Amino acid sequence: MRLRLLTAALLTALATADAAAALAQQPTRTVAARQCCRLASGTVVMVELAEPVSTKTHKAGDTFAIRLAEPVVVQGQIVLQAGAKGVGEVTDAAKPGLGGKGAKLVLSVRSLTDSAGHTLPLKGLQLAVNGKGHEKAATALGLGGIGFAPLGLAGIVMRGGDAELPAGTQATAKLASSTTLRSLGKAPRGAGKIAVAAVETGPIPIATPPKGMGQVVFFRKKSLLGTGQWFNVREDGKALGKLTNGVWFAQAVSPGQHTFTAKTEPEFKDRLTLKIDAGETYFVEGMLTHGVVIGIADLTPSDRTTFNDAAKDLKAAEPAVGDDQLKEESQDKAAAK
Repeated sequence: MRLRLLTAALLTALATADAAAALAQQPTRTVAARQCCRLASGTVVMVELAEPVSTKTHKAGDTFAIRLAEPVVVQGQIVLQAGAKGVGEVTDAAKPGLGGKGAKLVLSVRSLTDSAGHTLPLKGLQLAVNGKGHEKAATALGLGGIGFAPLGLAGIVMRGGDAELPAGTQATAKLASSTTLRSLGKAPRGAGKIAVAAVETGPIPIATPPKGMGQVVFFRKKSLLGTGQWFNVREDGKALGKLTNGVWFAQAVSPGQHTFTAKTEPEFKDRLTLKIDAGETYFVEGMLTHGVVIGIADLTPSDRTTFNDAAKDLKAAEPAVGDDQLKEESQDKAAAK
């Protein structure tokens, strides 16, 4: 009997010690989990289209489904599973135009939803594509930007194709604010690796945007097409910069949606709408396609890599030409005749 009592007491003591040890370890695990799941603002995530988006079926302002293409991993723990659903928005959707201009489709992202149903706002994605136009043919007809009737009539009826991005098209985006997420389990080796091929530097240094602002870098490659022609880039009628052949300029803008315009011939006016996020830099290429008398201005979303490739032939743009100055120049030319 005595031996049984001693054995029972020993087992009770051991059980109590195990329980105490478990309780002692529990706070450590909780702290580790809490630390592992903090995501900073600007964290890069890989998203993809969950449905095709096209200028045939979508217009500016329409939403579409996106999903997380790669899990988000923090300190070896999965905090967002691949496949997490989200929402994107069509920022711009222009139909095919005359003079060989293809359709224009610009997409941005709104948010992802985590496993608890919380909305995580996103920023920094600007996915764009042009329709398969006839730029080469239009360029051949408009070489030099001079009068070329009757070839101009042949060029003006040429139309570009619609722009479409298939489901599964991937791009990187960023978390718009910091957040804390719980661990969904240990990540397999190699999970959540994102190859970000972002080019931040180049032959032409570009300063970061002012605090709380974004910026757009407008440029026009040097080419034979439209030599001697130029056009202003405007917003709400205000001239932001003058794009002659082979120049660039940067424009700081407040966060939000902005619509930029460019016009050469009075009857042809191009427009491009972008969603601008604070701290981000966007690139827009200005070009000329074929017009009746002179080239038609075309503003197309671009990237730092394309800008870098053109940089060796680029110089800083002259100040924008205002409407009053344009009238004076027109009057001077008329007087000279």
